[in-house]
Amino acid sequence: MFNRKYKDRKLKKIFQWREYLNWNKMTTTQKINFKRACLFPFFVYFVYVFLFKYSMAILIIMGIYFLVRFKNRKKLNK
Repeated sequence: MFNRKYKDRKLKKIFQWREYLNWNKMTTTQKINFKRACLFPFFVYFVYVFLFKYSMAILIIMGIYFLVRFKNRKKLNK
């Protein structure tokens, strides 16, 4: 049960900063992953700004939706 022979597996590298410094030696998937990692903070910033700006409107729309749903809960469908 405990005497298994583990095969050597390729582990996925998470922190590859030394490999990211050599852009010419990187594979295409590594280049895409690096671009995604660099652009992720900008995406988070835009989502944060959007939610900060429109949070009250989103809450009001959700409140109206749940109010209408609460008032119509006793009606039968079909």
